[in-house]
Amino acid sequence: MRRIVGIALTLLSLILFALIITDWIGADFAWFIDAATFLPFILMMASLIFLTGEFKIFVKAENAMLSKAYVLSAADKERAIELYKLLSKAVICTAVILTMMGVIAMLGQLESPDALGPMLSISLLSLLYGAAINLIAIYPAIHILKNRPDPEPVSIVISEKQIIDKLLELCYKQGISPEDIIAANEISFKKDDSQ
Repeated sequence: MRRIVGIALTLLSLILFALIITDWIGADFAWFIDAATFLPFILMMASLIFLTGEFKIFVKAENAMLSKAYVLSAADKERAIELYKLLSKAVICTAVILTMMGVIAMLGQLESPDALGPMLSISLLSLLYGAAINLIAIYPAIHILKNRPDPEPVSIVISEKQIIDKLLELCYKQGISPEDIIAANEISFKKDDSQ
């Protein structure tokens, strides 16, 4: 729940900041919204999760971050942290690639100055989205997973009496007397298929 509230508060602060800037410079808030620029980030992250074969780890990590009661093993936690670090790098690379593609398209339109402004804003939006995704979703996920305590190890305590009782039970099932156990150095038990 804390993760969802944190994401919502961060988004709200970014939207508020965008509204203040647009009001300050007399711009339109729609300049900050472009689904076509945001979609490659979602597709890249989804494809990377599936290509690495870490979809189950991703789901486990998200469940663990949404619920304190969800148990995440130490090995799964490490794999999830590595996955989120990889996603962070991939988001940055995607932002740079999209920005470069926008700049290349913009340079191809130098003869029409009216097209330069929108192309430049779309190019810079990809950097904004990449930074926002890291800030809102990925960095907090890494932090939460790193600080999540490992589950307590389960220890099984067996008394000597329980071991002796089980050994005697196995001996009697196999038709071996306790005297034979004392006299022998090694006894092999046959598998009882009657059960």
